[in-house]
Amino acid sequence: MLQVLRTPSKSMAPALWALGLGALLSYGVVSWGLQIQSRTAPASSAPVVRTNGMNVSELQIDANRVAQALGAPASAQAPGANAATAEHQWTLLGVVAGSSGKGSALLAVDGQPPKAYLPGQSVAPGWVLHSVGHRLARLAPEGQTEATVTLDLPKLGQ
Repeated sequence: MLQVLRTPSKSMAPALWALGLGALLSYGVVSWGLQIQSRTAPASSAPVVRTNGMNVSELQIDANRVAQALGAPASAQAPGANAATAEHQWTLLGVVAGSSGKGSALLAVDGQPPKAYLPGQSVAPGWVLHSVGHRLARLAPEGQTEATVTLDLPKLGQ
């Protein structure tokens, strides 16, 4: 005689729980990894151009700024600053700059001991610290809104 044995039916619940927990764990690992990666990646410092209704073809393009935006090292100073910078000798020794653009620069002026300056503070007669950035400080003549001299820190390991 032929007997059919019925095996007890196995529940799918443990397998579904394991699958759900595995998916939840994978999601957590990926999201934490992306958060950590986004904190270590430097923020882009590309300038934003506002046209104020001007035709884009009327805008003047500064080749040095375009090169900087594409990754070229910043130039030591602006083209028209040679005569004005001959009066003073600046040495940039350090920069503390936040992503908001606020910070300070440690500058030695004309061989004097270094001193910390905030943006807007007078560095030398007729010159103010315009702004600070990642490993650089920009100086402008007093009363001008645009920086004419850019001082860079030496590259690491030099």
